[in-house]
Amino acid sequence: MGMRSRTTTARRLRRGLALAACTALLGLSACGTESDPEATGSAEQEPAGASEEGASDGGGAAAGGGEGSGSDDGGAEDAQDGAGADESAGDEDDAEGEPGASGEMTRILLITEPGIDETSGDGAPVLADDDLAALLSDPFGGSAECADDLVVEMGQSAGCVGPTSMDDTAPTQEWTASTVAVPTEDGLENGYGVAVLFSTGTALPEDASELTQENVMLTGLGQGSMFGAEPLGAEEVADATLQTLTSENAYVPVADQADWSEVTCEDGLDFDEFETVDCTATTGEGDTWQLHVAPGAFADGDQGLLVGIGSPEDV
Repeated sequence: MGMRSRTTTARRLRRGLALAACTALLGLSACGTESDPEATGSAEQEPAGASEEGASDGGGAAAGGGEGSGSDDGGAEDAQDGAGADESAGDEDDAEGEPGASGEMTRILLITEPGIDETSGDGAPVLADDDLAALLSDPFGGSAECADDLVVEMGQSAGCVGPTSMDDTAPTQEWTASTVAVPTEDGLENGYGVAVLFSTGTALPEDASELTQENVMLTGLGQGSMFGAEPLGAEEVADATLQTLTSENAYVPVADQADWSEVTCEDGLDFDEFETVDCTATTGEGDTWQLHVAPGAFADGDQGLLVGIGSPEDV
């Protein structure tokens, strides 16, 4: 066999092997054939070899690599990114649905007359768990459960599970019951009474801890369902605080206990964060009272402000 015949046979053998490889990988429709220089008289071309390279690249793209398949890779990456975004969104939705999660508004109930007999027995009075649960459930007309009794002295708290809203009275929301002080009819400078502040979540936020201090007496006032829907500036907080101090409809009215004339606040309030802002109230006689003002998302009424009035020792 001459040299030319051996060359032609070798080329035909390579072409047959290329066709077999293409058939196994991509199907016959994706395969080309070598052109025989003897038949065409042109320079040697090997489309089959190019097809083999394309098949190799295609396999790499399926595994996440390979050139010439950028759009396919981008589509796969976009799909993966989209799935990840959906999973992240789902995680965020789940987190927001949990009690006390970030971004969930802290709602409160201020029970100013918890029915405590402060004159009997030695030591601090105690609210039994059943009695504490009744204080939480009664405003909703539902039911509640509390894990522990509440010792009625400043700094004490107990965990409960109670209604989520007026429309959902099943005990599905975690609440914290905290002992707090409120003004009495004897005047701001003559002691305080005890009350219970319920707040949603497993603990009263640390940034609002001033509200449970012994020398801070609480009152509050609802100012409409849309109050606090947008963050309040310092002047808006000051105006609403003065209205709380001078209103006869406050949770504990203090309008007659001082000649409240002006309030100034250091900062505004965002109802998404349950924390206090420091304010100062001035009376007509020039006396000043230190205030600690928090968002009042009252679960049994309109939104407003919860105002902690510092005793003379806090001035």
